[in-house]
Amino acid sequence: MKLIVNGRNIELTDAIKAYVAEKVGRLEHHYDFIQEIIVFLSVEKNPRISANQLAEATVVVSRAVLRVEVSSIDLYGSIDKLVDKIERVLTRHKTKLLGRAKSAKGESIRKTGAEEELAAEELTAEDLEGVFLTYEDDEEAEITTEGYKTS
Repeated sequence: MKLIVNGRNIELTDAIKAYVAEKVGRLEHHYDFIQEIIVFLSVEKNPRISANQLAEATVVVSRAVLRVEVSSIDLYGSIDKLVDKIERVLTRHKTKLLGRAKSAKGESIRKTGAEEELAAEELTAEDLEGVFLTYEDDEEAEITTEGYKTS
């Protein structure tokens, strides 16, 4: 994975670059299809903008280019939020790719209406046989299951 860190209206110190590398590096362990991540860190000079620390990322993965943008009051907080958001976007992308792979095999990733009804009807009164709920007092409830008693 290739990592590029750029700054706009901010001087990038080695500490900031190391922090970004550490946070983004943990994504590499979970998602092996990441080719490149470009991170832009910037500060808005407008005093009316309270969340003026902006972090943007462009993630190049197989079959897509994903873009994420986050702003907050603190630069390190923006970086943390950015990595969390990248993780969510990558999970969504990975799920989409797996869904396409399953649908290419002819299997559906969604349940049909008949399967949902069957799943709802699977639990019947026969399945609940032997489970009794008794109320001895208004404050206490006991669940008794064929010789096994829990309070």
